[in-house]
Amino acid sequence: MGISTGIRKKTAAVVTATALLVGAGIATAGTAAAGYMCKDGYHCAYWAGIGDSGAHNYYNSDPNFTDDYFTDNYPTPGSGENVNDNVRAASNSSTGGYESHYYRDINYGGGLLFCVNPGSQVNYGRLTASQEAQASSLLLRPSTTIKCF
Repeated sequence: MGISTGIRKKTAAVVTATALLVGAGIATAGTAAAGYMCKDGYHCAYWAGIGDSGAHNYYNSDPNFTDDYFTDNYPTPGSGENVNDNVRAASNSSTGGYESHYYRDINYGGGLLFCVNPGSQVNYGRLTASQEAQASSLLLRPSTTIKCF
């Protein structure tokens, strides 16, 4: 009788621990996806403030912003402007856990300007003068040790 009671307690402990781990995994999977004013799965760049200026949405890395333009559903500041050297805010709604890494030059050259973690954003006025309106390419990277917004 003592052996079966011990087995029942161990089984109950394993079942409880498994349920907690599965529940925690499900809870965290849904919480890190949404960046402000950016659809799920996208990395969004803004001409000025998030939600009140032209935006351009990226689903994948883009080595060259020179053929990209800010758009919006209604006329806002920056709509129709070229994205290259005009990013002043960004939001990350990655559903795959990718960080948004913005680079100074096309083809990811010239050094990293800033990065944005999944589910986060950097709004107008938070980038330094050396980061603002300088980005020419976007590289999506899996989680890194680089400090991002």
